[in-house]
Amino acid sequence: MALLEVKNLKKVYTTRFTQNQVQALSNVNFSVNKGEYVAIMGESGSGKTTLLNILAALDKPTSGQVLLHGKDITHISEKEIANFRREHLGFVFQDFNLLDNFNNRDNIFLPLVLSKKKYPEMKKRLEPIAKQLGIENILDKFPYEISGGQKQRVAVARAIIT
Repeated sequence: MALLEVKNLKKVYTTRFTQNQVQALSNVNFSVNKGEYVAIMGESGSGKTTLLNILAALDKPTSGQVLLHGKDITHISEKEIANFRREHLGFVFQDFNLLDNFNNRDNIFLPLVLSKKKYPEMKKRLEPIAKQLGIENILDKFPYEISGGQKQRVAVARAIIT
């Protein structure tokens, strides 16, 4: 059984002022099995970001299904989807989305804090991740004190800590 299935996905945007319709996705179908790596490639304006936003449950399709472990995530409530994102998805944003008033450790802990995890559990989860990513020595620094590559590794740690 596929981990992720996308069936007949379509997304149409209506422009604000002219009410013109722009089709960003049309009849997108694919599946991803556990352990597979997938790259989404295409020219500018081809719908890559729209697809990723729908897969991450940040946007809803006009039609079609996104099945994760067999459950259609396009038809669940906003509260359920917020819980789902917090518990099961990790995001690494292109511009990192780190909070400059939090040190790197606290930026990484953020999804766990939102899930009401206790500090000992957060610390236990962070230690092997920080070691694997080579960021143990920058955890007490702030994002504005580190390089872009280090910020990317902090963002990856935040994405996978859940």
